Amino acid sequence: MKTIIVCTDFSPEAENATHYAASLAKENNYKIILFHLQNVSIHALNAQVSADFFYAQTLKNQDKLVQKASNLTALYQIESGNHLASGNFIEELEKCLSIHECDFIVMGMAEKTLEEKLLGNKVTRAIHKIKKPILIVPAHIEYTGIRKILFAYDTHRNMTWSAMNDIYYFIHEFNSEIEVFNVSESLEDFTEVIHDIDLNSGYNMDDIKYSFKMIQSMEVIKAIEAELKLTNPDLLTMIPHKYNFVESLFHRSKTAIMAYRNKVPLLSIPLNID
Repeated sequence: MKTIIVCTDFSPEAENATHYAASLAKENNYKIILFHLQNVSIHALNAQVSADFFYAQTLKNQDKLVQKASNLTALYQIESGNHLASGNFIEELEKCLSIHECDFIVMGMAEKTLEEKLLGNKVTRAIHKIKKPILIVPAHIEYTGIRKILFAYDTHRNMTWSAMNDIYYFIHEFNSEIEVFNVSESLEDFTEVIHDIDLNSGYNMDDIKYSFKMIQSMEVIKAIEAELKLTNPDLLTMIPHKYNFVESLFHRSKTAIMAYRNKVPLLSIPLNID
């Protein structure tokens, strides 16, 4: 049985993502683990509240998680559990992944605040730090199946076998068709791109409905958004590029940008290259 982590802070966006994940889990017989990171407010820290206060808050959050997991089990007839943590978000999420042997993560995405425009939020940090696929669900999107996938393939230099394995898993698991959409600033020879991706090597393509499309554009994000409107997929898939420190000063992650602006769920697949 596959196990997925659903990150929740009990916000409306997280609640929506939880129900999206639960519908997906019911269809595919997955187990859900609700992950919540409890934060101590700055006011409580300044007031130097007692250890008893923190203990009471922990019990309250634990009871809330347990109840939500129980409600999901009753409503969707799925197996569910919970994981309460405190501390660094990325470190605790990685611990949860390891303890529960989870396969991928589901997170909700709220509208971007001014602070997040400058510093990013938990979703964008997870995209670049966690070595598991992350399914990012926009607010108000309900699960209706994943029958069509748009794989926005920015550059063939980013591809790894691990990433391709994750993509093929989702294609087969949900019986989806996929469009590989490549945007280049200058058109490259089509056969060269196919050779570099090496999609056919090691896979049986006969049972997969797929297509390829390449366009030339200096504005990758706008090109992806236009293709989304044209094809109306159930899922957008991207592989975030790893920038070094100098590169990060001049480039913004296209995957993170699409996570904020996207109107359909986004599956971010890690490269898993150290």
